[in-house]
Amino acid sequence: MNCENSVVVSGAIHLPKGDMVGRNRHGTYLKFALKQMTTGYDGVERPSFLPVRVFDQALQEQFRTKGHGDSVRIAGTLRSSTGSGEMFILAESIENTEE
Repeated sequence: MNCENSVVVSGAIHLPKGDMVGRNRHGTYLKFALKQMTTGYDGVERPSFLPVRVFDQALQEQFRTKGHGDSVRIAGTLRSSTGSGEMFILAESIENTEE
């Protein structure tokens, strides 16, 4: 079975409190969240925090030039962590947006 897991999302960078660096058997990665304001089924607007991981070294350097609250568009693939099963976006590109 060949599955398509590509995603393109936009929102504001939300930096975690504490360590942004994670490690697993695939290497070292940066972790953060993308904050989006979404309207729920009840009509109430709420923030959603989409977890993102960046493994690519060049992309990590590009990300380090950005700050909390910066508007970005991220393209990547939706993945599941091997250990915990936590879903995250594996970033393949990050670009600035005007929101």
